[in-house]
Amino acid sequence: MARTIIEIYNNIPYNPALTTEWGFSCFVSGANLLFDTGGKGDVLLANMQSLGISPADVERLVLSHDHWDHTGGIGALLDANPSVEVYVHDGFSAATLDLIGRYTDPRTVDCWTTVADDVHATGPLGEQTREQALAVMTPRGFLVVTGCAHPGIGRIIRRVAEEGPVRGAMGGFHTVSDDDMEVLAGVDYVSPSHCTDRIGELRERYRQAFRSGGAGRVHRV
Repeated sequence: MARTIIEIYNNIPYNPALTTEWGFSCFVSGANLLFDTGGKGDVLLANMQSLGISPADVERLVLSHDHWDHTGGIGALLDANPSVEVYVHDGFSAATLDLIGRYTDPRTVDCWTTVADDVHATGPLGEQTREQALAVMTPRGFLVVTGCAHPGIGRIIRRVAEEGPVRGAMGGFHTVSDDDMEVLAGVDYVSPSHCTDRIGELRERYRQAFRSGGAGRVHRV
């Protein structure tokens, strides 16, 4: 089934109608799933409104990792819709868990977990910064959606590939290693944004696969 993924929050501009601020969040249409919340709740909600997405549309919130630029909008979202199911993992602080717990009991993901039809959380990867990604099934394989890819975008793609073919990856790729570059050579949809270094090099190296990312970008995959 084809999917639409909308970047709500990003420090890289794309749609001039949206506010750009440091952080990342995107909405998986059809699954009614929000991935991360950006750094500022007011910006998150304003950008959602500009895109025609209501907090009431969000049934699930999957959080990649416990950094402020991905969790700063939690309170604003849950104030607006406290019935959201929230998915975390073992890398979240007591403070963040307490914040979520004011509204709902978070669900802890410890391995590959289906969170909606054809949408999966990888479970936490990495040692220093624990992080999970989304794997969204498309007609041509999984699209990996990352917050910052602190464990390495190549490592994340390899993990998802254990579950099925990977079409591509989008989101923050953080520090892109030469190994990451080689892994990305095997996919046909590459859309780095947010914290990614070497974006220019990725654009030049993978011209056919490269898709610009940013606040307001709509991916139909």
